[in-house]
Amino acid sequence: MEKMNEEITDFVENDDFYKKYIYPEEKSDFPETLTIAEQVKKLGEGIELLNRELQKQVCENYDDLIRQANHANKLEAVLNTMSEHVQNLFGNADRIKAQIEGPYHNLETHTLILEKLHLASHILRQVSRIQQLSKRLSTINDPIQKATILQDLEQLASDPELTNIDAVTNELRNIRTQQQKIVRLANISLTQGIANENMTQSATALQIFINLGTVKGVIQNTLDICLHECRESLKTSFDINVGSSIVHKSSGGPGKASVGSSQGFRNKVWVDLEKAFGEEIFHQCNQVKFLQSVLDNIDKDSKKGVIAENFWKSFAEILLQEINSSSPAVTQTLEVDYPNFLKLLCDMINKLNYKYFTFNRNNLEKIENSYLSNSFSRMMEPTQAVFTQESSIPSHDQIDSILRTISNEISVALIDEVLTEKIVKNVSKCIRMFCVKTEQQVAVGPEAAQVLAGTPNSAQQLNINLANTLFYLQNQVQRMLANMKDTLPKSCVQIIDDSLKSIHGLTSSILQPLIISINVTIEKIIVTIHQEPDWNRIQIPTHKIAISCSPYMRELTEFVGRVFNTYLVPFENKEVLTNKCSEITIRCIELLVQHTSILRPISQGGRLRLQADFNYLENTLRTLCPFITDLGRPYRLFKSMATLIALSPKEIVASQVSGSSVPHSTVLLLLFSYAEPELASPHQNMGWSITEFTSWLDKHTLESDRLDLIAGALQRYENVICQKNSTNFDPVYPIMSEFLAVALKK
Repeated sequence: MEKMNEEITDFVENDDFYKKYIYPEEKSDFPETLTIAEQVKKLGEGIELLNRELQKQVCENYDDLIRQANHANKLEAVLNTMSEHVQNLFGNADRIKAQIEGPYHNLETHTLILEKLHLASHILRQVSRIQQLSKRLSTINDPIQKATILQDLEQLASDPELTNIDAVTNELRNIRTQQQKIVRLANISLTQGIANENMTQSATALQIFINLGTVKGVIQNTLDICLHECRESLKTSFDINVGSSIVHKSSGGPGKASVGSSQGFRNKVWVDLEKAFGEEIFHQCNQVKFLQSVLDNIDKDSKKGVIAENFWKSFAEILLQEINSSSPAVTQTLEVDYPNFLKLLCDMINKLNYKYFTFNRNNLEKIENSYLSNSFSRMMEPTQAVFTQESSIPSHDQIDSILRTISNEISVALIDEVLTEKIVKNVSKCIRMFCVKTEQQVAVGPEAAQVLAGTPNSAQQLNINLANTLFYLQNQVQRMLANMKDTLPKSCVQIIDDSLKSIHGLTSSILQPLIISINVTIEKIIVTIHQEPDWNRIQIPTHKIAISCSPYMRELTEFVGRVFNTYLVPFENKEVLTNKCSEITIRCIELLVQHTSILRPISQGGRLRLQADFNYLENTLRTLCPFITDLGRPYRLFKSMATLIALSPKEIVASQVSGSSVPHSTVLLLLFSYAEPELASPHQNMGWSITEFTSWLDKHTLESDRLDLIAGALQRYENVICQKNSTNFDPVYPIMSEFLAVALKK
């Protein structure tokens, strides 16, 4: 049945003809082709269909419709009952409202009366209090107590309820008169007390203002007056028109000097500034200092120094503003003589000696930077001027001129440690620039490094002169520092000392090509030790006679003496020269130890001559390094090796038990020279030349690498003996094997 109902509903709703009557707001696409009679007929059919469907629904749901009708009657009866109850409730509410409104209006009336009575009582009490305090005010002579009473009266009179009350108005006239007298008295007392630095008088005046509740305004007014005086003093000092008659007195005609460049103008500025900072501004700052101390004594619980800090901050701003707003001539004067300006300010601060008045460099940063730039230019100009020509060498007079400029710049800046340090940093840059310019003049290449000619060539002479010029500059700078040791801060001395290290470094760089050439030549001479044929034929002398040195040693001693006197002595920087000569000495010892340890075959007589060579070389090296014993380990190695080369293998190994300066690898290489040719040296096993082997030793300084190479040579010898099925080892082999095992463990 429900399905049929849905079908009828869908039919009616979806029919294009009926749809335009069911949904008139929607446009229907149904064509208007039916006649009116057909449309009426169609509508009649639809109505008939709906009537049949409604009748069918009523018949089918008759019982339900009857029940719904009964329920509607019951609901209507209940609603009628509820309506009666609501009407009764409204009636009761009206009766209760009438019972409450009467007492409420009575209470409201009494409350208003009480409020007016309370206000009247308050006014009477306040008026009575004002009259009592006013009467008391006229009987008291103590201004501090009067100030307290006046403050109380001021608070009472501020009550808006007392407006337009005649009794109060009359009293207030008297109160205002008394207050003006007290304020006038306190102002005079405070001004005189601060001016005379009278602690009692100033404290009394401030206490009056504290009691009056106006102390903050009074203090601010006092500070404003002091700041105004400071500003006016600075304006007068920086005013280009003040005293202009003095400046222009001698001017007349074309070509006259500008005001800024006039000596009279500059003198006027500095005289005025000296007076300002020494007297006028100092006086104002001192008054603020005194005022702060009085306040600190009165109120010991408050934060200390607030007023002084605020004043000093404002003064710094005023100083910066006046400098920035001054004429270019004044600004130029301050920039040129900035240390003098800084001295005036610092002297005033030191004279005040107050922890809240400190110098803030940021306020003068612009002027300071300009002065530092000009100062740096003054130092750099003579430094660069001496290097204008190629291959030019600065003379002593030119260096002295540079040092005078540097000394003047430092001396002027000594009034302030921070400024001095900044100037000294510029001095350091100047010294480094001198080194850079000098380095650009240094000759390089083979001509600067050769050591075989009889005399230094032009390139080497140029380098010698440049190095000596650097040394002269270093000495003059150190002399300047010695003269200023009592005034120049240690940090500044350290900065200049650090810059002098660049002179050491450059001098060392100039010497280095010579040192390399000398070391190369020494190595070439020492290598010839292996080319001398007599080492295995020299006999042990039967008598105790002096053993002559070998030909290679004679050549070496002659070469060392010649290059030292010809190429090294002309360098005046003995500190750097000593270090470089020590390098030559150490390298010479290393080379001799290397080559004597691998020299073979050699007889015992040859060993004695080799020992004599060591003694000859020591005397020769003392020319290069007079304090050769100060070399430490290299010298101990040298002396130990000179002793070992004449000992037997067992004695050599025994000497190592108690410790020695000779490395184990060197001892093992030395022991190879006691063996037969069948026990080949490491370089012979590897097929290396003597030069290749010593080069390998220079590159492999670790004992482990050298011992591994030696162990390989001994292992190869052992394999060769085993291949021969022989048990006869070289007598020195067991000694070397045992010593190698000990060395590897260590």
